[in-house]
Amino acid sequence: MSESRLSVFSTDESVTLSFRDRIYVIERKDPFFNIAQLCLERRDFIPFYVEIAKREGLGPEFRDRLMEEVKRLQDELD
Repeated sequence: MSESRLSVFSTDESVTLSFRDRIYVIERKDPFFNIAQLCLERRDFIPFYVEIAKREGLGPEFRDRLMEEVKRLQDELD
């Protein structure tokens, strides 16, 4: 079974995302690079999952599932 945890590694030149058996590299020239840096500063990892879904060609299905998960977690906190 693949590990489903997201790992993020950052350098001045790139941000590398490792999720399950896939690796995604966000280079400095990539428009998402600045967003990734900001997300790391804020420790907000949800945009990384959205970027992975985008790169995998998953759109509305992933968004809907992600929003369901966010709602479930919010309900647990309430």
